[in-house]
Amino acid sequence: MKLYFTDEQKAHERNKIFLEEDDLLLEGEYVEGEGRKYMISGVATIEGERYHEFEVLFELSEDVSEDLESIMNTDWEWYEFNFEV
Repeated sequence: MKLYFTDEQKAHERNKIFLEEDDLLLEGEYVEGEGRKYMISGVATIEGERYHEFEVLFELSEDVSEDLESIMNTDWEWYEFNFEV
């Protein structure tokens, strides 16, 4: 399942995630996955540098309905990322 952020969601910054411990701001384009495991893909800003097609894998802390709002409003159990320069 792949869910894209709408223009309205982007205007209200519902597609943005800040990972404080990594000083990373991710502006998501879409989320895909199922169950509790998902990947969000978009543009990341790290130390002032922007990385396109950046992906963060994450697991939700609880089961949710598979709609974008529910997924984005649920805490994460863990996450990991890597990127190409």
